[in-house]
Amino acid sequence: MPEVTILPDGLQVTAGEAETVLGALSRAGLRYRVGCKRGGCGICKVQLVLGEVRYERPVADSVLSDDQRVAGICLSCRAVPITNIAIELQEGDRLRKVLGFAYPSAAPLHPAGVPPGFKQRQKATTERKE
Repeated sequence: MPEVTILPDGLQVTAGEAETVLGALSRAGLRYRVGCKRGGCGICKVQLVLGEVRYERPVADSVLSDDQRVAGICLSCRAVPITNIAIELQEGDRLRKVLGFAYPSAAPLHPAGVPPGFKQRQKATTERKE
């Protein structure tokens, strides 16, 4: 499976079969500026520095011109890596690591079903102390 390297950070993620660049980065918990996520706005354009990508569906010339394609610009929401690739985000964009909401299946749970490090809320009592 193709590796996606994000420059200049040098971070690498593996893209699944038929997975887009955006999909692979999102699955790894990495975020950057994107728009519609379907190839209609062009906000997710990245510079393809190395490697090859393909598009499973046509991309409108109004979103990605032939000149941009020749210059190595690609839409991360639609581009599927064919080979190992290296990309650079657009000027002004920055990569962010976002923590997931789900716990990995291998994460041990406390016998009460509470993840380690979390405290259970104490039940409120209605008794008055005198």
